[in-house]
Amino acid sequence: MNGGETDQEKRAEWRQSLESAILHQKIPIKAKTFLKGWRTKSEPVLLQCEDKNIYVVKGQQAGRQIVNDQIVARLGLAIDAPVGKAKIIYVSQELIDIEPNLSNFIAGTAHGTQFIPDCFDQWELIATSEPDNRPRLARLAVLYGWTYANDHQFLFQNSPPRLIYSVDHGHFFPNGPEWQEDDLKHASSAGIDPILSSTCNFTANELKEALEKLERVTEDDIIHVVAVPPQEWQLTMEERITMVEYLTRRQQELLELL
Repeated sequence: MNGGETDQEKRAEWRQSLESAILHQKIPIKAKTFLKGWRTKSEPVLLQCEDKNIYVVKGQQAGRQIVNDQIVARLGLAIDAPVGKAKIIYVSQELIDIEPNLSNFIAGTAHGTQFIPDCFDQWELIATSEPDNRPRLARLAVLYGWTYANDHQFLFQNSPPRLIYSVDHGHFFPNGPEWQEDDLKHASSAGIDPILSSTCNFTANELKEALEKLERVTEDDIIHVVAVPPQEWQLTMEERITMVEYLTRRQQELLELL
């Protein structure tokens, strides 16, 4: 802590900043039309929304997965990692009532990732030597190490150079969607993601560029990301404060590699 500041004082400061940020959240984007669904565990759906964009949406039935998805995606955007653009989507009871495929949804806010067209799902890493993919992979390695990736899955564009994206982060953080404060408090030290690192054999310069992106992320940036999940997602204030503590600590651990 800076200037002799105690843990208790810092947590009180974070609480105040989080409370302020929560009060100034953007209005959710309203879902308009159901397009398709997937029969996976989190049961995401594809929805056309009032901003005319299409989103892959996970509802509150997915539990803490949507908290993880929202936070990791926004942290990824903060370091220019190739992640999907995360938004808060509002799914009305009216839309649920007229669309049987939304019967599992709870009316209210949901996690949305802007749909990335012309891609395919892939568990195995490909196109790792493509020059356009190298910085993208290095930034993902930093993001995955920063947050702690339990689940590695990717999207790749159908056409060369098969650019990589990362869009599904529901099982990130220690203990995945079941994480509790103690999981964050007692997590091991952060490092570059070992799976991406061993597969891609990053150069020192590639990692340096990615870590410099991380270095530009401020404490205030982190607070505003952690403030985004709506209160109805049942993320308590104490959990948010511990998440800020976790992310700022691991950011510093990674920056020691510069």
